[in-house]
Amino acid sequence: MFKQFDEYNSQLFEQCPIGLVLCRTDGTLININSAYAAILGRTVPETLNLCDRQITPENYAAIDRSSLDNLKQTGRYGPYEKEIIHKDGHLVPVRISGLMIEKNGEQLIWCSVEDISDLRHAQQERQHTEKILKQSEARYRSLVTATAQIVWLSTPEGICFEMVSWVAYTGQTLAETENGGWINAVHPDDRDRTTLVWGTAVTNLSLYEVEYRIRSKDGSYRHFFVCGAPVIAEDGSIREWVGTCTDIHDRKLAEQTLQQNEQRFRSLVSASSQMVWTASLEGMVNAEIAGWEAYTGQSAAEMMGWGWLDVMHPDDRPRSAEVWSAAVANRSLYQLEYQIRAKDGTYRYFFGNAVPVLEADGSIREWIGTCTDIHDRKLAEQTLQQNEERFRSLVTAISQIVWVATPEGLAVSHEMPTWLAYTGQSAAEVEGLGWLNPIHPDDRDRTALAWSTAVANRSLFQTEYRFRSKDGNYRHFYVCGTPVLEADGSVREWIGTSTDIHDRKLAEAENQRLMNMLNHSSDAVIVRDFADKITHWSQGAERLYGWNCEEVKNQDIIHNLLHTIFPKPLKEIQTECLQQGTWFGELQHLTRDGRYIIVQSRWTMQLDASGQRCATLEINTDITARKQAEVALRQLNQELETRVLERTAALQNTLAETQGLNAILDNLADGLLVADTAGQITHFNPAFLAMYELTASDLNCHYRELPISGLAELVAQTQSHPGEVFSAEVELTKERIGQAVATAIFKKTTDREPATCFGSALLIRDVTAEKEIDQMKTDFISTVSHELRTPLTSVLGFASIIKEKLETDVFPMLSAEDRKLQKTIKRVGDNLNIIVAEAERLTSLINDVLDIAKMEAGKVEWQMQPIDPRELLDWATNSTASLFQTNGLRLVSEIEPGLPQILGDRNRLLQVLINLISNAVKFTESGCVTCRVKQENEGVCISVIDTGIGIAPEDQPKVFEKFRQVGDTLTDKPKGTGLGLPICKQIVDHHGGRIWVESESGNGSIFSFIIPTYASDQKNTTNLNLETLVKQLKEHVITTKTVLNEKRKTILVVDDDANIRELLRQQLENEGYNVREGKDGVDAIHQIKTARPDLILLDVMMPQINGFDVAAVLKNDPQTADIPIIILSIIENKERGYHIGIDRYLTKPINTEKLLNEIGSLLYQGTSSKKVLVVDKNASALKTLSDVLQAQGYNVIEASNPQECINKALSAKPDMIIIDSIFSQEGDLVKTLRFEKELENVFFIMLSDQ
Repeated sequence: MFKQFDEYNSQLFEQCPIGLVLCRTDGTLININSAYAAILGRTVPETLNLCDRQITPENYAAIDRSSLDNLKQTGRYGPYEKEIIHKDGHLVPVRISGLMIEKNGEQLIWCSVEDISDLRHAQQERQHTEKILKQSEARYRSLVTATAQIVWLSTPEGICFEMVSWVAYTGQTLAETENGGWINAVHPDDRDRTTLVWGTAVTNLSLYEVEYRIRSKDGSYRHFFVCGAPVIAEDGSIREWVGTCTDIHDRKLAEQTLQQNEQRFRSLVSASSQMVWTASLEGMVNAEIAGWEAYTGQSAAEMMGWGWLDVMHPDDRPRSAEVWSAAVANRSLYQLEYQIRAKDGTYRYFFGNAVPVLEADGSIREWIGTCTDIHDRKLAEQTLQQNEERFRSLVTAISQIVWVATPEGLAVSHEMPTWLAYTGQSAAEVEGLGWLNPIHPDDRDRTALAWSTAVANRSLFQTEYRFRSKDGNYRHFYVCGTPVLEADGSVREWIGTSTDIHDRKLAEAENQRLMNMLNHSSDAVIVRDFADKITHWSQGAERLYGWNCEEVKNQDIIHNLLHTIFPKPLKEIQTECLQQGTWFGELQHLTRDGRYIIVQSRWTMQLDASGQRCATLEINTDITARKQAEVALRQLNQELETRVLERTAALQNTLAETQGLNAILDNLADGLLVADTAGQITHFNPAFLAMYELTASDLNCHYRELPISGLAELVAQTQSHPGEVFSAEVELTKERIGQAVATAIFKKTTDREPATCFGSALLIRDVTAEKEIDQMKTDFISTVSHELRTPLTSVLGFASIIKEKLETDVFPMLSAEDRKLQKTIKRVGDNLNIIVAEAERLTSLINDVLDIAKMEAGKVEWQMQPIDPRELLDWATNSTASLFQTNGLRLVSEIEPGLPQILGDRNRLLQVLINLISNAVKFTESGCVTCRVKQENEGVCISVIDTGIGIAPEDQPKVFEKFRQVGDTLTDKPKGTGLGLPICKQIVDHHGGRIWVESESGNGSIFSFIIPTYASDQKNTTNLNLETLVKQLKEHVITTKTVLNEKRKTILVVDDDANIRELLRQQLENEGYNVREGKDGVDAIHQIKTARPDLILLDVMMPQINGFDVAAVLKNDPQTADIPIIILSIIENKERGYHIGIDRYLTKPINTEKLLNEIGSLLYQGTSSKKVLVVDKNASALKTLSDVLQAQGYNVIEASNPQECINKALSAKPDMIIIDSIFSQEGDLVKTLRFEKELENVFFIMLSDQ
């Protein structure tokens, strides 16, 4: 067959790397090359003896027949893939191509067979790679999100995008980073270099590496290492740049420290007493050892190589050589202790330590080691053991808490006696991480994280946390722990201390609170020594003058800083301040920006602990704007008068005057708005625009189109009532407050002609600072009022007791015939009446102060309900009838018929009306007081009209200000506290109404207020008469002296004020009670556990443990939970008390009659509080009833249907059941409950809609 092939073709056939086969159509092989035989794992002769069917799996038979049919039709087939059987039995994937040839009339098949095992493997590898690539992409996205680095992308041209983490760190917006804007967050000194390096990298398509500082959003700069690389596309072009910014700020700081340490190391080697040596990588000493010859006597030549072993102790030589050889072989740390012979023949212990110095490729360049004399350390071990014993004694005796932990951070209980003693934990409880349990829950996670971090990093552990003592109280501690290292550098244990810093924390908080109050003041607070050097400079001073505290420290405030201009010679002012202790006046100062300002200055001498003058406190209030406004207003008046008088002057003069006037108005610190009679805005100044952040175009409109609430109404009032002045409080931007005054503007051509109104003017002043100061005054007065209640309780209580004792026990025993004695008795009685009356008046004043403080703080509970105005007036007139009888005045009522109801708090509105009537009587010597009620628009107007002295127009705006009284306060005796009308205004404002006064001096006054009417479609959530219900409940549990006297009850009085305890003891013993006293909360708890009282009277503000905590302890103890508790306190926090479970909450001064009634009621009940089951399908009514009853001290259980009522009644066994009358008819619910055991005597109250 192959005779026709020449020798070249024969070699090509044989050497072809692809299998070549010549066969018949039945699969008989005629010729093959060695490549095909190799695919089958056989030799050529072996393969020629096989048929194609013998090497083809059966599942390929159909494919082969199809390919053969195709070959016969087309003369070729393939390429197609199949598998053939290898000699060892495994299948080999191949690709076959063939064609039909004819030789000597016989159809033969000539085909090529290619082993595609590698190709298949490559395909599988590619699929696996693609899967990994997708996972990588997902991980990349997650990494970008989670990494602490800043990740950024850039276009091939260097335009950065996708800078989410950059924006988050720098605070720039995405818009600010675009078009190279990101460079603005780079430090100015680094920008040019950064831009150059980035541009070079983009141009050269090279790696971008640079270091620069980036500004974070808090304004601080940190060093970053920035690296960016181009991402190359398949065609070789750059697809994009990917880069990161890594924070290396700490590393930068560390490099400087490292450099200093390197210098110290070099100096240390030179000055060290250690012997420093070097060796080759094979471990042979190859250089002279510093200090070796001087110590051992060996010469440099003798100690080279391994000669240094000769001066070692014979017992140590084999071990030293073995350890050194092993370290050299393993390239590991060499550490060993051995004895070296000195040249005098003595041996001393040395510690040998060596490390390999590596090249960049990881190979050893040399060894460096030291020999350190540790002989003395060996001798010191005994001393160390003694010191350890001393340490154990110190741990026991020290005031700090000392603790010990394992290297893994687990507590060692037997080493922590002080911890166990303080926390009350057992040894088992503190083991491991059990020491975390006494730590305050809010501090626990943070402490655990800090501890685990310190343990992991073997770093100093420092933190602060609160942990619980065995008495249950938490205190602040400063904790410091350090790892104790072994000789090999490993952690042997942790030792730390916990230091009590609770008192310091409280002091710091109080100091910070006071400092915050000081810094929030708009005044400049300055302290200077006698050399006029500044020692304190408040934030108010920084804002006023422009210098910060550090800049002015130790500056001469008068001459070098503020260039003060005094109203009189400085020496006179200083002399006055030294003599009187204070000085008050106006000064002119120069600010940092060159402005001259006028301040109201108050100087006060400061004394040191010994009472010697040590400094001057200076408080400066900026009054520049006020002064400017005064000047401007005076000039304005002068200009207006001049313009009227010179109306006939030349137009040029008039224009000049107008320009001057505009300049003055434009420079006013207060905002000014002018509108003409048509309502069009004609003038405004810059201050007005600044107050509301408006532009001039915003005001090119009618005043009703102003985008500001409140101003249009004021202007409208001046248009409708041009003869009056209107004022109101308005809101400014940035949560500031303004005081607006509006009036009509008139012009008068001649004296004979009437004045003509040509518009309205509105002046607005920013009074935010004044409001804040006013609030601080209110808070201060409220605090003082609270503190007055305790001594006032003693004064009023003991005065009443003395009066009663004198009248019942002393006066009856004295002679009635002795006129002088009777006169003395009357005088004593009158004096006591004065004391009681004045104490009651002071109580009323305190209540007024606290009332307005609660209103301003939003802590008043309002009981809104429909009210008949006629009934309101009846209640008020009945309450004040005695005033009219005493003063001989007539009361006239004028009530319009058919008045609608109003919606409000009855008691509060009654308070307003009674106050107005009382004021009218107070300031009316003769005549009458008229109460007029009529409907006006959507409200009801109530007016109180008197014929008294009246109020001057200039004083009328002041009457509703706190602590203000009109008239001459130096000559007139004050007739009140100055709080009644402000309280009235607060109440009326809350109801959405308005209160005002109309008056003329000598012609009486009219005080009026309007309350919106009650809309009939408003839903009233409950029609219950709650007062009647509560009264009925109290009557059910009311006690009688007959019942109580069957067994004298014991009452425990708990108060840290001995006078209050004595007062209560006398009052209660007079009523037949046994009284015990507790001086504080701890004493009270101890007494109650020892001898159980029948009832407890409890103060709130006490040392060690307050009254709320005492009540909580008792109510959570099953043995004491049912003891009734009444809180008597100067503070009002009923919600907290009733939440704890107390039974009554009364405020001081004590109303003795009310207190005794409550005591009797609770003692008759026999337990802490009654259980009441409330049943109502109306959820709103159910909630209202529950709140009212809980406020009265009842334990309330709720049910919304009959079945739930039965279930809860059987389980809870209530004392009373309040039930909707609709439910009571369903299945004889009440009768069903009566037949149940322990419910046959239950008290029922039915609720009806009628």
